[in-house]
Amino acid sequence: MPCEDRVSHQVGAALRRLRLERRIGQKQIAGRAGVTVSMLSRYEHGRQYPSLPSLVKILRALDCSAEEFGWYFGPWGEVETLQRQQEAAAAMVAAG
Repeated sequence: MPCEDRVSHQVGAALRRLRLERRIGQKQIAGRAGVTVSMLSRYEHGRQYPSLPSLVKILRALDCSAEEFGWYFGPWGEVETLQRQQEAAAAMVAAG
């Protein structure tokens, strides 16, 4: 897979992960960010790379800082997400 395709998939996966964790629908985020639902879907599935202005608007719609987005991006983001899931599962077990 060419580097550009890999990056668009990583960006898209990070955006989708953020949106799903926040339990917000594509329609809401698209409306807040001023993009179409189909365009947001294309970004999330790595079919198209968002322009920097579009990415900033989407991150604002997700109430996400650039620093936080960095934790979701690429292999580090996947590790961070898995750690959070494990911590949440451990807390649920501890709570009984």
